[in-house]
Amino acid sequence: MSGSNRRLATILIFTFFALVISVSAADIKFAGYIHSWFSYGDQDNDGSSAYGFTLRRVRLKPYGSLSKSIQWGFHVGWDKQTAKLIEVFINFHLSKSFNIKIGQIPVPGAISGTLTSTTKLDFVERAAITAQWGGHSALSGHRGVGIQVHGNLFNDKLYYAVMMANPNTSSLFSPGVKSSDYSHENNGVALWGRVEAKLIKGFRIGAFYNVGETTDSHYERNSYGAHLFYIKDPINLKIEYIAGEYFIQGTETKYNGMYTVLGYKVDKFEPIVRYGLYTPNDGFPDSIGIETYKNITLGLNYYHSNKIKFQANYVSRSEKGIELKNNLFYINLQYTF
Repeated sequence: MSGSNRRLATILIFTFFALVISVSAADIKFAGYIHSWFSYGDQDNDGSSAYGFTLRRVRLKPYGSLSKSIQWGFHVGWDKQTAKLIEVFINFHLSKSFNIKIGQIPVPGAISGTLTSTTKLDFVERAAITAQWGGHSALSGHRGVGIQVHGNLFNDKLYYAVMMANPNTSSLFSPGVKSSDYSHENNGVALWGRVEAKLIKGFRIGAFYNVGETTDSHYERNSYGAHLFYIKDPINLKIEYIAGEYFIQGTETKYNGMYTVLGYKVDKFEPIVRYGLYTPNDGFPDSIGIETYKNITLGLNYYHSNKIKFQANYVSRSEKGIELKNNLFYINLQYTF
């Protein structure tokens, strides 16, 4: 059995037993979605182009409740021909203003990470700065492993979330009584905090901050950002800024970026445009000699129904330092259930 098949079998077994254990609590629901892409991209190395189909995401999301105050859920997926456990959580709803959530969950960081559901994305892909921020923060799908306290205050006008997590999502500390002693390569902690105000209908403004350190390797990371959204049909306006830095044994790398989105919905159609900027090394060239990446994305969303959405995107890409031939064209079919 291949490695990917073993992982898929493990996930299916996990899913089965989780459902069996939970069935006595009864309230089990299922959700999920499928993303199928056709993509076309310019290739800089030989001046030709590449194109093809990708089964980008197939997600299954069982969820439910054990009582009025305890909710659970997990996400499994088959993404780009790879099986994986994406998210798992249990949430203790003690009051509207105080909840405790434990598991592998979206960190309370950039709003454009998985705090925005993949099914709700304005474009086929998230902005470049968002994708880079997730990697620089050692997250998995913009998710971390830990415990979060969150809630709404002042009649739902203010939301807050604070999380303590591992500094690297993919590295877990797994001691056991069979071992005489214990070691952990990525020992440490990451702290996340986020606030968001919803002052009038459709208007959201917020900020986040994160700091973390892997103590054995002295690998430090921090990031921060702010966003301003106004989403009220037919207008879709979004602005977000993200910045951060990471240190590896005394070497500091700073990065920053932003994006702005403007869309206008007409019946089932939404023409939309995004301007994005990503600076990988505080204005200095990165490993391939680029100082700044700029993307202009033209998109058209068609909402066929509440279950089916079509997206078409053209991304005009330009770089400062070295100019590459790397424009992109996407078509995405989204089916939710």
